[in-house]
Amino acid sequence: MSQWIEVKVRYEKLTETGKSVKVTDPYLVDALSCTEAEARVVEEITPFCKDFNVLNVGKTKISEIFWSEGGDKFYKVKVNFITIDEKTAAEKKSASYILVQASNFAEALANFNEGMRGTLADYEIEGINETKIVDVYKYKKPEEAQNTAEEVAGKVAADKGVQRAVRNFRNAVPEGTKVSTSVHGADGTVIQETVIVDKSIPRNDDD
Repeated sequence: MSQWIEVKVRYEKLTETGKSVKVTDPYLVDALSCTEAEARVVEEITPFCKDFNVLNVGKTKISEIFWSEGGDKFYKVKVNFITIDEKTAAEKKSASYILVQASNFAEALANFNEGMRGTLADYEIEGINETKIVDVYKYKKPEEAQNTAEEVAGKVAADKGVQRAVRNFRNAVPEGTKVSTSVHGADGTVIQETVIVDKSIPRNDDD
């Protein structure tokens, strides 16, 4: 089961005056584990920032997110769901935390109320606070990651320079020779031995 995990990253950032300062920004990731969340953030920010450090990775109590395309901030709403004990008739409150995307406090409240529309349970808002969360990454399914890898492989294979290098390599392999390779990934994945050039069978020039 995936969950919302916060990853704090420290890096240098240019201020409006052009001064370089070190800042720590939190990112939120929907992931199955802290390890997966950290890897996702590293993947997302590496193209834009090469020098950074992951300071902390931890699970949050956020249960749901109400999205808004126009919002550039994230507000955390603490909401208490109210139930009545059937035996004692005592009122019970169960706290839940919902993240709301909005541009300002008023919009956050409006977006929260809109998101709660249709909720049958009684509830009360205990607090709404603006967070420092920079970005939120939704869960990426393994097949989506695989599709991305296949897209990259396709682009590499279509590159004219790569195609020229492959032709040169094939031409350099002597007749009567077979070349094969196997790949061992850093994550332990092993691609079994695969033949990439086979000139072991003599060619018939008449073919």
